[in-house]
Amino acid sequence: MERVLTSFSVLVVLMAFLLPGCKDDLKPGECKDDHDCRGQVEGLAACYKEPPDAELGKCMTVKEAKAAHEKYLEKKSGVCVDKDGDGVKYGGACEGETDCDDKDPAVKPGATEVCDSKDNNCDGFINEGLKGCVGTVLGGKQDPVVQFMTTQTAGVEVGPDGTVWVTDQHRVYHLGTDFKAKRVAGSNKPGNDDKKGKFARFDKPRGMAVGNDGSIYVTESGNNCVRRLAPDGSVSRFAGKCSNEADDTGLDEVGALTAARFWSPIDIAYDQDGALLVVDMLNSKIKRITKDGKVEHVAGRGGKEDEDGYTVFGYSDGPALKAEFNEPAGIAVGADGTAYIADMKNNCIRTLKDGKVGTFAGKCVGGSDKGGHKDGPVSKAQFNQPNGVEVGPDGTVYVADTFNHCIRMIKNGKVTTFTGQPGQQGFYDGPVKDALFNGPQSVSLGKDGSLYIVDFGNYRVRRVIP
Repeated sequence: MERVLTSFSVLVVLMAFLLPGCKDDLKPGECKDDHDCRGQVEGLAACYKEPPDAELGKCMTVKEAKAAHEKYLEKKSGVCVDKDGDGVKYGGACEGETDCDDKDPAVKPGATEVCDSKDNNCDGFINEGLKGCVGTVLGGKQDPVVQFMTTQTAGVEVGPDGTVWVTDQHRVYHLGTDFKAKRVAGSNKPGNDDKKGKFARFDKPRGMAVGNDGSIYVTESGNNCVRRLAPDGSVSRFAGKCSNEADDTGLDEVGALTAARFWSPIDIAYDQDGALLVVDMLNSKIKRITKDGKVEHVAGRGGKEDEDGYTVFGYSDGPALKAEFNEPAGIAVGADGTAYIADMKNNCIRTLKDGKVGTFAGKCVGGSDKGGHKDGPVSKAQFNQPNGVEVGPDGTVYVADTFNHCIRMIKNGKVTTFTGQPGQQGFYDGPVKDALFNGPQSVSLGKDGSLYIVDFGNYRVRRVIP
């Protein structure tokens, strides 16, 4: 068996190209050698046989065949034990349901889920359905329980139908009602290819807005543009040039969709009129994409040159086109049409309404080292580089306070810490008062009031049920 395992991958490659196939009397998916599987599976094909000396096998990919062979070896090992004494065994030779953690008697199939950091019932989810509790619904790069891995989780948006959309490093996923993730578009490599599904390419997508027709509008900070993901999975340029070339970076233009230029657009939201507000982060401006296909400049004067020739950004309220932002990063629109903006480098939350910019919460002080944490009246509160913002139907505003590693809540003129430990980065799923985050970046509210949080430093999407 050791000889079979050692030569397995080499034989698969050689046999796929050298051995003639004999497909007489073979059913679809059946095979006698690797050649029979060519064209039946996507990628490098293998004819997997169990046991290895069987006459007929099943067609699968090389990756699947290796995994099947490992399971075969586990079954042959005869291991099926109950180390933690909870009545459920674990091991490759076990039949039926097995324990997902045989070191912890509080974890087994059928157990009651409790608000802690464990997948108590072995269903692949943590703290699902538990009120007042933080749980992981996607990701977990270093967590063996949550099998779906992400690499650079960036944005989250809940659509009108409750579907949860997630942007990762170069990909877009959606979570069904069962919270199973499916990649809708994008690949493992950056690019700007307008194709369909996994053949399309993105470069650092983050913010999303869901259209009435099911289209997803995505801001791409790496490609300096806004893309459209159609319901059928096809991706196309919507506004801007979509390029990360040096000559196409650092630009700032308005006008027709194809003539407009953005510089690291990072978030997007619908306004009351059905137009799209875009946070053009490195231009420190808010732009608007109208329903008739034009890009307008609606807020932020942008940077100004100092005496040494460097472009600097400041802070000022007042008429929208004269107001100053400092690398704004998130936007959300309330029921009354007020746009709430996470003014990241000014360490505060701003508003845009009726052509004027105001300060909503926090002491606006420019600089990555000028932030802090302080709860209390909005005028005295402090934030530390907030990235994401969301507003609920009742006007409550939630903020992903990134460098404070917590989620803040603004309600009735006061700022409170909703979950997370201020200034303490880490990971812990459990009661909202005990949970730990690592650089939360985006937030979005579900139809049931659940708050979805991109926990950037922990490679996860977390969920809090009120």
